[in-house]
Amino acid sequence: MNPLYLFTSVEGRIGRRAYWLGIILITVIGVPVIALITFFGGGTAGAIANLAFLWCGFALSVKRAQDHNMHYLFVAAYFALVAVVTNLTASQTKMMTGVANEQQPLAVIASLVFLGYVIFLFVQLGLRRGTVGPNKYGPDPLEAAQPART
Repeated sequence: MNPLYLFTSVEGRIGRRAYWLGIILITVIGVPVIALITFFGGGTAGAIANLAFLWCGFALSVKRAQDHNMHYLFVAAYFALVAVVTNLTASQTKMMTGVANEQQPLAVIASLVFLGYVIFLFVQLGLRRGTVGPNKYGPDPLEAAQPART
């Protein structure tokens, strides 16, 4: 499979194997690269590198969701929830400076919603087989990988 297509395009479908190999590759390469860029280039450079790797994960996940005949917004909702939970946690940590260490209800609710959605996406994208046969996003990646029978 073409790595440029795999990590940049949001068109088409991919199977579980390509998805997991892509996720592993992003993790193995992305974490040290982002850490090095942040260390040597500062926070802004690290944030830009992080966005590049986030896009790669987004592109992989969208193609995997499309294999299930799901709209890309299912994946976009995950990234939006990451932003909401991160910001709520950070803002409530700042507000709690000097206050007893108790959980804020809004952060707890957002975290539980996020956890449920993460489990849903993990099962859908990572464990379940996609739509059998072609769907509106393209041909079945498992059928395309098999040699033609005569």
